[in-house]
Amino acid sequence: MLSYRLVTTIEELEIYKSTWSQILEREKNNNPFIEFEWVSTWWTTLGVHDNVEIYIVEHKGMAIAFFPFVRCQRLGGTQYYVFLGQGFATYMDVIAEKQWKEPAIKYLLKELSQKDGRFIIALNGLLESEQTSQLLEKYAIEHQIPHSIFRTVTSYIDFQSIKLEDFLHKHRKNFKSIQRREKKLKVLGQVSFQEVHPEGLAGMFDLFARRWRKKLDTSGFTEAKTRLFFERLAKEKSNAFRVEIDSLQFGGYWIGFTIDICCRDRNFCQAMGHEPDFNMFGPGRIIERENMLKAHAKNYRFYDLGSGYEPYKFEWYTDVDFSRKFVMSTNGKRERILRFMMVLRDRLKGQLKNNHQLVKLKRNRLGELCYFLKNARLKDWFHCFKKGINCMIAVHMFDIYVANNGQCKTTSNFNEVFIQDVMAWEGRANYVSNYHKGYRIFRNSADEIAYVRHDQLFREEATGFTLKLPSNVSYIKEKNQQLSDVVANVQKEGIAVCTSVYWYERKRRRELAQLGFQRIERIKIIQLFKKKKIYRQENNWLKYLQSQGQNIDHLWQLALLPLLI
Repeated sequence: MLSYRLVTTIEELEIYKSTWSQILEREKNNNPFIEFEWVSTWWTTLGVHDNVEIYIVEHKGMAIAFFPFVRCQRLGGTQYYVFLGQGFATYMDVIAEKQWKEPAIKYLLKELSQKDGRFIIALNGLLESEQTSQLLEKYAIEHQIPHSIFRTVTSYIDFQSIKLEDFLHKHRKNFKSIQRREKKLKVLGQVSFQEVHPEGLAGMFDLFARRWRKKLDTSGFTEAKTRLFFERLAKEKSNAFRVEIDSLQFGGYWIGFTIDICCRDRNFCQAMGHEPDFNMFGPGRIIERENMLKAHAKNYRFYDLGSGYEPYKFEWYTDVDFSRKFVMSTNGKRERILRFMMVLRDRLKGQLKNNHQLVKLKRNRLGELCYFLKNARLKDWFHCFKKGINCMIAVHMFDIYVANNGQCKTTSNFNEVFIQDVMAWEGRANYVSNYHKGYRIFRNSADEIAYVRHDQLFREEATGFTLKLPSNVSYIKEKNQQLSDVVANVQKEGIAVCTSVYWYERKRRRELAQLGFQRIERIKIIQLFKKKKIYRQENNWLKYLQSQGQNIDHLWQLALLPLLI
């Protein structure tokens, strides 16, 4: 004979902790969200005000199954049951041994229908690879109960089905792309992937907040209660359950993180984020790679990428499962109407979520618009309007000027600024972008940025036009300093100086002439929407090099350059 006991407080549930955990141990459970540590932490942190009801099915006084529900009342007194942890638990299930699961489900559903009369059950996160969703469907069909099923793909890597060498070979293009970006970052400073202790989670939440500052975040990951939940969860450890947090750091600063909830042979990637200022270096991809390789090194069989249709998940996966939402109700008119409305909502929601372009539009573009409307000043509105016009039609005309070595005699002291120096500066994103493009940054004695310099490329940022420089020539852009001082500082290294000036900047042209600059080339760029046409007039680079006695390496490059543009 079966019977059930209702538990509504965490203190009552604590009595059953060993029984709960022993059932999952015997079943070799690898779903972290039904482990006692996760459930109890959620209940005492996020579920304090929810009407949590744990139904314990017993056989001869011994607990054989646990049903972790949250119950509320809907229209007309209809009772509504869902799994606890909704919105935080990606997967959920009934806690029972295989031989008891079907009898327990049949018994409890029969008891609930007799007790409540009218009810709707909507259970999220039921993996198709487990029994529960099939048993519920079987019960609904046998008893002619109206029901609906929704599926979401969940992708994962099974390291037992593929050797690491084969996995690396299969994704060699991705790994090479990641290595190229990582190499650029390592040239600038030290990069490390390291474990984070539960006491050091503030950096993770701060980084996540910066990452989603200009996006619409519906996860609530940085809210006070959610932070407390993950901080408490990180301290929970058992033989089967643990939380692992790792950070990607550059010069001691967080630029990426990952938080994984691990259960026996499954490593579930709960959340991942990276510093938006370092997007061009691909920190998200670096930490993604490191996390997968760490999971393999720790002998986890499954690296779970979670539910959803995000493209990056399908770059790495080896297998897929499906997560079901199972909805059923009694046959009354009110609950059937409620179930119909729920089904309609979930189908529409599913269609929208499956359209990744629409998700990006809502999350990224709408988020950027909301951030702009909230924080934009008059200057920002002007730049936005100008950028919008230039995206449709624009004409850019500028000249390239070069000054030979030693023509400027003034002296000034400048110190080079390295990327480690700007990490705590306001407007860091612009400086990091300059370092990625190959610029060197210098400041004056007043600690102001004086000029930036590039030793390989001439780069006009407004148009995206680039040109490979001859050897012994550097391109400069001065900011808070006299041009003569900047030129002298570069020329003392025996290097010629290159700069640009727009057609309407007459004062700057006169200044360049006084400093001994000569015009080498005029560039005109006409842009109409996405089409761009480049006109190059008075291309005197060849004459300039010949006049300097540099009749060598770069001539063939300059000859081919017009064909490549």
